[in-house]
Amino acid sequence: MIIHIKHLLLVCGLAIMGATSCSKLSTNGPIDGMWRLEEMYSKPFSTCNYYSEYTDKRSEGIFWKFQLNLLSITSTAMLNGHTTETIARFNYDKDRLQITKTYIHFRDRDSLLTDANTSILQSIGIRGNASNYGIKRLTSSCMILCSENDSLVFYKLH
Repeated sequence: MIIHIKHLLLVCGLAIMGATSCSKLSTNGPIDGMWRLEEMYSKPFSTCNYYSEYTDKRSEGIFWKFQLNLLSITSTAMLNGHTTETIARFNYDKDRLQITKTYIHFRDRDSLLTDANTSILQSIGIRGNASNYGIKRLTSSCMILCSENDSLVFYKLH
């Protein structure tokens, strides 16, 4: 009888811990995880109908990491001479990705980018301090994002 009570208490305790331990679950679906920026196609002006500039990004080590509503972007190159990491808030909705706020991440603080015309993040695929992308392709291993000016090709690290 005592063994059954202990067993019941153990099962109830594990069930309660399991139900409460994951209070934050991602709703990002296939976009979650770490993506490596491989290629960037750019237009000289947003009014152009075609991409005329190609950049192979593989050697730059640019990674976009999506988790919950936070995007961490790292690069092997310094973005502003002080750091290699950018943090951003985003909204994801099946065929759209909107980068809403971007922060330059320093060791002791994050600095919000407020200049809509900044070019500091252009090398990692963001123009200004926010960007809107159409998701043209999203599989378990490949993602293609297209904005007014750029098309970004990513491969997922598993």
